[in-house]
Amino acid sequence: MDQEYAQEKHLKRVLQLYPFEVGEVRLLESRSGRTTWEVNTDQGKKILKQAHMNPKRMLFIAGAHNDLVQKGLGITPIHKTKNGAICIGAEDHAYVVYDHVKGNEMIYYNKEQMKKIFDFAGKFHQSSKGYVPSNESKTRSRLNKWHKLFRWKLQELEGNKLLAQTYPDEPFSVLFLEYADKMLERGRTALNELDSGPYEEWIKQSIEDKSYCQQDFTLARFTELNGEPFMRELHSITYDLPSRDLRIILNKMMKKLSVWDIDFIIQLLREYDACYPLTRDQYRVLWTDLKFPHLFCAIVHKYFLSQKRSWGDEKYIWALQNIIAVEDSKERFLNQFSEITEAIKEGERGEKAEQ
Repeated sequence: MDQEYAQEKHLKRVLQLYPFEVGEVRLLESRSGRTTWEVNTDQGKKILKQAHMNPKRMLFIAGAHNDLVQKGLGITPIHKTKNGAICIGAEDHAYVVYDHVKGNEMIYYNKEQMKKIFDFAGKFHQSSKGYVPSNESKTRSRLNKWHKLFRWKLQELEGNKLLAQTYPDEPFSVLFLEYADKMLERGRTALNELDSGPYEEWIKQSIEDKSYCQQDFTLARFTELNGEPFMRELHSITYDLPSRDLRIILNKMMKKLSVWDIDFIIQLLREYDACYPLTRDQYRVLWTDLKFPHLFCAIVHKYFLSQKRSWGDEKYIWALQNIIAVEDSKERFLNQFSEITEAIKEGERGEKAEQ
């Protein structure tokens, strides 16, 4: 009870810094170091978010959020305090307030919604260009760190292979070991491709553009308003190549569909390319990132570290089978680079010719 009272008192102090008359405050969610409340005010419902992070890091994210609002991207407005601050810091916590927006749910199985999401992704990456964070911000960058990431994941996968070999009769180990060498080989090939030139060139371009990506591009951040995607919050950002967001959302979606749908991916990337055109070399970098077995590494990592404690062996095996099906069906896509990229660009040229 004392803890609840202390928290209520603390929230009241935070909300007093904003130019609202505050009514009821209701807890919505608390997980992964982030807590959100719905706040009734005289200016409508707001969301108060508390994040367990360096306030200077939150300033980096909130500044980008505000910049996107000013550039006209479909994202909820972020509110400033009475003194004009876009976020509040308190030791190892930070707070932001933005409008509470409700719309229709966006789902990975809705092809028309997903086309609009890729159109939004292109606009997001265009709008990210030129962002200059305040001097007090603590920025984050993953540029030039893909080699390190790929090597670390490959080393862990090799270690998990040795671990599985000590339990060769376990069903998960049997299935994992059947595909481990194939995934390791594909990962090593992807790692070597990072040295081919396009990756370094795109890094230079990204630094010049002062652009960033979302880091974890997911539909959980979106709602649909008036038939269009609308971002409910900017969860995080990092300086990295736009292809990282594309890889994450494509892998997420195809994992849910349980197959690598080439025709659908062409349609999605046409939508993206119409807003944020990629060069042939930049698509090479995307192909390299998609070639690396991120999904396979992730499920094996979860299994051997028992990260999903509520999962039984059957669910882990089902998840691994699903990812193997996706990775197997991805092979044809990876081997048809020229044909697929031409189809993406052909769609764009066709649309321009019709206009």
